[in-house]
Amino acid sequence: MTVATTRLGTVAVVPIAATVAAGWLALALLPSAHSPGVFAAMWLAMTVAMMLPTVARPMQRAAGGSPARAWAFIAGYSAVWLAAGVPAYAVIQLVDWTPAWIAFAWIIAGAYQLTPLMQRMVRDCRSVRFDGRPLGYGARQGGRCLASCGPLMLAVMVTSMALPSPVPALLLLAGVTVAICWQKRPATGARAVATVGLVVVLGAVGAFVLAAGQPAGSHHSAGSSMS
Repeated sequence: MTVATTRLGTVAVVPIAATVAAGWLALALLPSAHSPGVFAAMWLAMTVAMMLPTVARPMQRAAGGSPARAWAFIAGYSAVWLAAGVPAYAVIQLVDWTPAWIAFAWIIAGAYQLTPLMQRMVRDCRSVRFDGRPLGYGARQGGRCLASCGPLMLAVMVTSMALPSPVPALLLLAGVTVAICWQKRPATGARAVATVGLVVVLGAVGAFVLAAGQPAGSHHSAGSSMS
C-alpha cells in the first residue's frame, strides 16, 4: 500500500513544532551531568530537537494529512533512538573523555561518513517505502537514521557535555542538525556526503594531535565536566 505525501495541517504542525522547540529549550537548560536521569533527558531532547526535523518528508508521507498518524510515526521513530541511548550511555561511562578522546570520536564519525554502509543507510533514509503503518514506518526510519547518524550523534553528545557553557554547545547542535538535514536531501550526492566526512576526519586528526601533545594536567575531560 502506498500513501501519497500530503502536507500536514496546522493542527499537526503546531504541536510538532512546539515539541521540537521544547527539545531545544531542554538542551539549553539541562545541566552538564552524567547521571542516568540527566543523560536520558538530554538524549531524548537531542532526538526531538535534532532528529525530528531531518525526517519531515517521511513523516508527511506517513501522516497522509492525519495528526494521529504523524504522532504514531514520531512514537516509532523516537522509540528506536531512546533504545539506542542505553548502549550510548554505557560507552560514555566507559571512556574518560579527554580532548584527545573527543577528537578520536569525531575521527570515527567522519571516517564512517566515507563507508559504503553509511552511504547506503543515507539512501535508505530517503527512500524507505511506506506500507501504511505509521508506527512501524517510524521505527524503520529511526533504525536507518540511527545507522547513518549514530557515530556522529555520539561525538556531538560527548562534545556538547564537555563544553563550558550552553551557548557553544547549542551552536554545535544546531550546526550538526543543519548538516544532517542537508545530507538527507535527495539532491545531496554521495560524493558531497563523503567530502564532509573527509573534512571532519582531517579537522579531528588535527585536534587529536594538538590534544595528545598537551600536558596531562591540562586536559579537561567530559567526564569531569559532566559530574
